[in-house]
Amino acid sequence: MQPFQIHVPEAEITELRRRLRDTRWLPEVPDSGWLYGIDLAFTQDLAAYWADEFDWRAIESQLNGFPQFKTSLTAWNDESLGIHFIHRRSSRADARPLMIQHGWPSSVYDFHKIIDELAEPSDPSAPAFHVIAPTLPGYGWSDIPKRSGVGPSAIADMWVELMSRLGYDEFLYHGGDWGASVGGQLALRHPERILRIHLTAGALQPGGSAARPQTEEEQRFVVEEQEPYVRDDAAHRGIHGTKFQTMAFHLEDSPVGLMAWIVDKWWLLADIMREDEQPRGGDLYRRFSKDELLATVSIYWFTRTQSSAMRIYHEAMRPPAETEAEVGGQVQLREGQRAEIPAGFAKLKRGTPLPPRSWCERAFNVVHWSEFPEGGHFPAMEVPDLLLDDLRQFFA
Repeated sequence: MQPFQIHVPEAEITELRRRLRDTRWLPEVPDSGWLYGIDLAFTQDLAAYWADEFDWRAIESQLNGFPQFKTSLTAWNDESLGIHFIHRRSSRADARPLMIQHGWPSSVYDFHKIIDELAEPSDPSAPAFHVIAPTLPGYGWSDIPKRSGVGPSAIADMWVELMSRLGYDEFLYHGGDWGASVGGQLALRHPERILRIHLTAGALQPGGSAARPQTEEEQRFVVEEQEPYVRDDAAHRGIHGTKFQTMAFHLEDSPVGLMAWIVDKWWLLADIMREDEQPRGGDLYRRFSKDELLATVSIYWFTRTQSSAMRIYHEAMRPPAETEAEVGGQVQLREGQRAEIPAGFAKLKRGTPLPPRSWCERAFNVVHWSEFPEGGHFPAMEVPDLLLDDLRQFFA
């Protein structure tokens, strides 16, 4: 366990600004807005802010305010990987260990609004937690795997080893996006270590006949939420899960290209629209500041991990022989198979579609279900108070 501090050399910040100012821009399609992807005028404005006003050192200082470490963990393929994580211990004697896990296009920065409040709640009657926030392999300051096979099942095994090293025989878990997928694998592979699991996305698909919609509510979900999402908003899954490296050359070389690829997904998945707006409307700045958006993009840029971050999609579809392949981040269970540890779900207003409770209950032992009145795919950033309340209620 080595203490870790983030420091980006000043030359890299200077180089980023040079590249931003030398961007070759797309031709404009008048009045197209977000129809074809990220809006041109929005992108130009955010890129100008990134080049001239954004203060990376402030973000760096904010992250360095949390206790950070790196340790070497061995994946199933015998590859040793240095893993970055935040370990914010509580002063409370009754605190319990809670792992919180990001996905893509995110990082541990997603949790900067809730870590301290989880560890040292302002309300003394609220539960307290020792917070462990690991960075996925190939993301941020964790090492990039050089061998194939480091997907959600391998990561789940590594996280159990990490918690053992920290002295936690049992722990609580929260995750969304790929964090939910890792959580599903933890529930299947290490149920004796997980006391309770809280997710904001599906992670396990019921097996056999149970995989098909069973009720009118479930049929509406498929038609009104799942199919439109796959058709209109999930193109990145196909790219990341297949020949992602071809796209990665562009994202590695162009900061504006990287920013557009990431921020477009935040626009698609965040709760940024008023009720009277068209489906392709919305304003990202209702939920995020420019600094918050660019903090995430800058982490991917400075650590050069966008291409390796894509690999989790590819690895999930081609897992080790002893585990099942995932489709869209969900493991297809066998007939009658279910994760039996107590599970809680928070259904977000926007974001990756979460099936109805009845559907999730065929894969998980659901003992807690909430539906947020607002907030999208990034609840720790968008609606931190709602997420804190839900975590406390479920884990109390």
